[in-house]
Amino acid sequence: MTRTMNTKSVAPLRHACLALACCLLSLPLVAQTTPLNLEPNDVIPTGNEWIALPDIYASDGALGTFNAISMQFRGLLQSSGEHNGPVLTPYFTADGAPLALHNPKWEVAGYWTPTARQTINGMEATLTYCAPPGSRGAFVRLTLTNRRAKEAEVELGVRAQFGSLNRVTYVPVELHGTRMVGTAPWVDDGEVFSYITDDTKYAWSFIHPGMKAEVSAPPLSGVPASNAVKEAKLAPGETAEALFIFAPGIEEFSAAHNARALKELLIRHGADAIIAQAAEWSGKRTRTTGQADLDLLMNRNYLFNEMYAWGRTIDTEQWVGVTSRSPRYYVSAAYWDRDAMLWSFPALLDVDPEMAEHALEYALTIQLKNTGTHSRFIDGVVLEDGFQLDEAVAPVIALGDYVKRTGDVAFAETHKAALEFLRARIAGRRDAATGLYSSLQDAQDEFQVLPFITYDNALTWRALLSMADIYGKLGDGAAAKELTKNADELHAAVLKYCIRNDAPGADGTVFASATDGKKAIFTEMPPGSMMKLPLVGFVAEDDPVFVRTYRWLHSSNYKYSFSNEPYGLPGSYRLLFTAVWEVADHMRLKLGHEQAMKILRGSNWDGGIITEGVHANTGRMDMEGRAFATAAGYMAHSICESACTDKAR
Repeated sequence: MTRTMNTKSVAPLRHACLALACCLLSLPLVAQTTPLNLEPNDVIPTGNEWIALPDIYASDGALGTFNAISMQFRGLLQSSGEHNGPVLTPYFTADGAPLALHNPKWEVAGYWTPTARQTINGMEATLTYCAPPGSRGAFVRLTLTNRRAKEAEVELGVRAQFGSLNRVTYVPVELHGTRMVGTAPWVDDGEVFSYITDDTKYAWSFIHPGMKAEVSAPPLSGVPASNAVKEAKLAPGETAEALFIFAPGIEEFSAAHNARALKELLIRHGADAIIAQAAEWSGKRTRTTGQADLDLLMNRNYLFNEMYAWGRTIDTEQWVGVTSRSPRYYVSAAYWDRDAMLWSFPALLDVDPEMAEHALEYALTIQLKNTGTHSRFIDGVVLEDGFQLDEAVAPVIALGDYVKRTGDVAFAETHKAALEFLRARIAGRRDAATGLYSSLQDAQDEFQVLPFITYDNALTWRALLSMADIYGKLGDGAAAKELTKNADELHAAVLKYCIRNDAPGADGTVFASATDGKKAIFTEMPPGSMMKLPLVGFVAEDDPVFVRTYRWLHSSNYKYSFSNEPYGLPGSYRLLFTAVWEVADHMRLKLGHEQAMKILRGSNWDGGIITEGVHANTGRMDMEGRAFATAAGYMAHSICESACTDKAR
C-alpha cells in the first residue's frame, strides 16, 4: 500500500466536500443543542481545519480574533480589530434603538457550534458562529424575532475591522505592511481586506449576501473597515435573518472565493441545514459517560483537541500539529512530540482514527528529523533546542497504539524507515554502565543535572515493547526479540537504580524522579508524573514501592504537595498549582480517582475548556495556561478511559 503526502492532502478535502454536499440533502433542519454555563469574562472557541475562531466573547458575542495556519510564516496569521479590539462586532437595533446583547445564554450544537440567545425589549435575538468542516471559511448568523405587539423596523449588522495582522508562534508579533480594503473580486456583496508588503502576503474576505456595506479606510477611519447591515420591517411574530461570511486566503481572489463557496452552500441549503451538518460531523467525534456534565466537558475538549491541536495550512494545505491554535495559550502554534503524540493523539484515536492517521504521518515525515528536540516550528525546523527522551519515544508509542487499535500494519510498513530512524535515535541514549537512557531536559522542559529520569525510562520501556510488537507484525522476528530483551533489561535497570531509601520523610523505599546511578532527586514533574508509572504498565498500582511513592508525594514531607488543599494534588517547583496532567492521571488511578473527579467538576476551567491547571485552594484556572489544546485531548481521553460507557469509534 503506497502513501504519499500529495495524495493524502488532496483526497481528504475532496471527500469532505462530497460528504458535505451529500449529507445536506437529508439532514434535519434543527440541530440538538446543549446549554453552556459561562461567566461574563469567558470566551467560546469554535472553528474547523482551515480557520480558528478562538475568542468569541461570552458577554456580547463579538469575535476578538480569527486565524489561519501559514507554513510560510511558521505559525498562525491572526486578524484583529482596531487597537486589538474585536475583528467582528455583531449588533441589532429596533426602531432606531440599540439592542445590545449583555451576558446572553449560550448553547452549542454538536458540542461545538455556539449560539447566543437573549430577549431585549421585546425582541428575541440569536447569534451563531459556524465553521462547517471542509469549508475554508466561517459564517455569522443573526436572527431577530419581533415579540412586541406592533410592527418594528429593525437592523441586523456586523462591523468588520482589520486593525492588525499578527504572526503568532508563542507570542503575537505584529507584521508591518499596508492593510487595505476593497471590493471582493468577482464576488457580489463583499469586501476583501489585504495585507501587502512587496506583494499581497495574506487576505481575508467579508461577504454579506443581499446587503450593502459602508466601507471606510484611513484617513477617513482609523483602520480598514466594513459595516454591513440588513434592514427589515417585522410584524409581530415575524423573524429576520442575516448571514455574514468571512474567510482567509493567501491573496485577494482566494480569500473572496473561499467565502463565496460557503455563501453558495448557504443559498442552496440554508443556514439551519449547514449548522445541522456541522453538528452531525462534530457529534460523530464524541463519546459518552452517561453523565451529562461529564459528557459536555469531555466532548468539548475532544473537539477542541482535534480542531485546535491540528489544522491545515492555507498556503501548502498540509495537516500540521501545534500546541494550540489559540493565541491565548502562551506557547501556541509550535510542535512538541510529547504534546502531539502522548497527549493529543490518544484522544484522536478515541474519536477519529482517520485524523489520528494524518497526525501520525505528519510526525513521521515533516517532524521526523528533529524528533526528541524540545520544540519545533510547524515545518520541522528547531525552535527550542535540547533533547527530551519522552519526546523521542512519543511517536513510537503513538504508532504502536495506532497499529494495535486499527490493525493498519500497512501504515507501519510504509513508515518502516522512520521507525528505524527512531529506533537508532533512542538506542543512542542508552548508558552502557547503568542500562538507563539519558535526557537533557525533563517533561517540564527544564534542564536536569541528573541524566536518568525515572518516568522517561519507564516510557522508553513502553516504547521498546511497542517497537517489538510492530516489528513482530512486520514479520521481523529477530528485531522483535532484540527489542523485547532491551525492554526487559531497562525494566531491571530502573528497579535497580531508581528505587531509593533516602527520600526525606518517606517510610521506606520510593521511586526517585531522577538519578545518575549514584545520587538522586525526589520531586514530581507533573507532565511526567510518577502517577504515570502504573498507567504505562511499568508497575502495578498496588506495587508496594509505588504505593509508598504515592503516599510520600501526597504528604507534608514533600515540599510541593498541595494535597491538603480543596483542589490540591502534588505539584513541583515549576508548577505551583494543580496541573491538568495530575488531575487526568489521578482520575485513572483507584487511589486518586475521587479527588480528581472533585477537581474536574469543581472548576469551571476556561469556560469548560481545559487549562494547564487550577489553583489548589480555589479551583480557579491558571491564567497563563488557557486554551491548551493538546492538554484538552489528554484530559478528554482520561475522562473516557475512566468513565465512558460506549466503545471507541
